[in-house]
Amino acid sequence: MRGLLLSLPLLAMACTPVSQPAGEAVATRAVEGVAITPKAFPRGVARSNATLAEDFIDLTFSLESGQPLTRLLRYEEPVRVVMRSAALRPYTQDLDRLLARIRQEAGVDIKRVTNPAEAQIHISAISARQISRVYPGAACFIVPGETTWNSFRKRSRSQRVRWSEQSTLGTTAIFLPSDSTPQEVRDCLHEEIGQTLGPANDIYRLPDSVFNDDNYHGILTPFDMLMLRTLYHPGLRSGLSQDEVRKRLVPILRELNPKGQRIGRKSRAGSNAAWKTSIEDALTRNNSRDKRLAAANRAVDLASRMLPQDHRLGVALLTRGRLLIGKSAKRAGSDFEAAYSVLSELLGPRDVRTAQAALHLGVTRLRNGDATGALTLADQAIPVAKRGENGILTSGLYAVRAEALNDLGQPVRARLARVESLKWARLAFGDQDGKIARAQSELERLSKPPSSASRSAYP
Repeated sequence: MRGLLLSLPLLAMACTPVSQPAGEAVATRAVEGVAITPKAFPRGVARSNATLAEDFIDLTFSLESGQPLTRLLRYEEPVRVVMRSAALRPYTQDLDRLLARIRQEAGVDIKRVTNPAEAQIHISAISARQISRVYPGAACFIVPGETTWNSFRKRSRSQRVRWSEQSTLGTTAIFLPSDSTPQEVRDCLHEEIGQTLGPANDIYRLPDSVFNDDNYHGILTPFDMLMLRTLYHPGLRSGLSQDEVRKRLVPILRELNPKGQRIGRKSRAGSNAAWKTSIEDALTRNNSRDKRLAAANRAVDLASRMLPQDHRLGVALLTRGRLLIGKSAKRAGSDFEAAYSVLSELLGPRDVRTAQAALHLGVTRLRNGDATGALTLADQAIPVAKRGENGILTSGLYAVRAEALNDLGQPVRARLARVESLKWARLAFGDQDGKIARAQSELERLSKPPSSASRSAYP
């Protein structure tokens, strides 16, 4: 289940967010502006196989609620996926690209079909309000044993299939928001289809996974694909106990992730229930600002005392910084600086969390008159955001780049960056009323230099 936790406010210098109409209007228009092309992701993870085995057990033998599972669950037949809502037609290509990646990188026999009778996984679009009535705070969710929203609602709680009661995976429904942004819908597709295949848990301590409720990663990562490839290895099957799976994981991971055999096991902080509660309280929009800020303070304190420290400290600092923006720009800037430092050191410059921190720190540097510093941050983070297919983040970073270039006296390059910002905003938000399209068209016109002299003046 994907939570509504990570909320990145658009910068004032970026494009204006498009207001979302009620009903299914958001999903009925094709996304335009940026074409996402297939990428070749590396196979395997540079992490100890002993650590990866622990992660696999935690993902497959527990639910998000903390309820343990007594047996391994996966599909024991080819998996077929159907989109049941007309509102999801614009996302057919996104789904096909995702399923192609799962086939290639995880080795799962999974394809899209048009006949519901042939499908195990049924995807439907419903309103965000309907979702919140069932799971407050969730953006999308999965239900075993169901095919449609109507069938799900007609069944009482006692009649519904529980994940823990299954002996193998079968029919499953995925419910996505019909009135959210295209970015949210695509991110939901990745996480929910990934979890529908078996890794049912979400774990905050995972740094490089969509199976993490901090929601920084929007697409299935090499780590996620390795977990799926391990789950669907011929050496495993539904019904195995945790002890049986543990014994089989050693040779399976040796085969699938040979680099992990040569890497020593590193100490890491475990799950922390108090931090989980604090960060979720800090990110819950229905809470008062004071309650959210107090929770963020607790999250920073708890994360700073974890041994060893990990990305959760950076997440907490970013969260608190966002909450402080309207109260104290100086304190917010200090948190963004600290978050960027922590995440750069722990995860490196190519991580999406580092890129998020770079965006916020870039805005801070612009406000402080450091356009060169802001431009450096944006240029470093833009490829990371693009690779993660994060339209909101990419749009914001291009907006920082545009503002920095403008401050540095390079208006033509600034306009080109703003055009890119608008294109990625269309990918992320759609453009029902045409505001983004009109702004993009005007910027593209203005971005064309009137003469070769202008081009040479601003290389």
